[in-house]
Amino acid sequence: MAISILGLDVRWYGLAYVLGFFFALWFGQRHLKTFGLEISKPEFENMVFGVFFSGVLGGRIGEFLFYSPSTFWTNPVEILKVWHGGMSIHGGLLLAVIFLVVFCRKRKIPIFKILDLLVIPLAIALVFGRLANFINGELVGVPTDQTWGVVFPHVDEFLRHPSQLYEVVKNFVLAGILIFCFKKNKHLQEGFLFTVFLFFYGVFRFFIEFVREADGVIWFFSTGQVLCIIMAGAAILIARQKKL
Repeated sequence: MAISILGLDVRWYGLAYVLGFFFALWFGQRHLKTFGLEISKPEFENMVFGVFFSGVLGGRIGEFLFYSPSTFWTNPVEILKVWHGGMSIHGGLLLAVIFLVVFCRKRKIPIFKILDLLVIPLAIALVFGRLANFINGELVGVPTDQTWGVVFPHVDEFLRHPSQLYEVVKNFVLAGILIFCFKKNKHLQEGFLFTVFLFFYGVFRFFIEFVREADGVIWFFSTGQVLCIIMAGAAILIARQKKL
């Protein structure tokens, strides 16, 4: 728990979501014209809220769909208990993109321009999210004998890789790459930043998964690694299709 307001517990993960939401609003409204988007402020706010809601819903569904599918028929009520934690970035991103496709087609808004605009605040929001994971002691790494290992008392007394902090660095670097590309050339081809995000997120996290406790195994890889391979593969397909 981060703070308590009038008896209502506000958790670190909740704060991370709120910070990410408002940062996306601020960044998006500031750079709409830069990306050549003609959207009114109320319409953009509605869109960001829809992305936020879809991301949270997709993240929650994806957590169980990818890592514990039996929950859907053994204990479906658990899916609604968001206070128990458990979110999948892959599921959240997938449902958020589906929402954007529907939203943009109805309003004839270039979908890839919107995706390019939103991946920068998304990468930064993920920094907040992984910091929240570290504070909560979630998604711990595998045991290590390195001096920078961290003990998570609620798990055991072993030193473990602070994989959450590795992901903080990963997301920070990813945000830096996106901002560098954006600043270097503000007339990038549509879909370039989104493709860069998908590819590098998938590749970076694939390697971090080697030092993170696996939530599941598919053949020789963790479930997370398989999802990251799919993510990076999707980026390559988009790049080839759009000739980036």
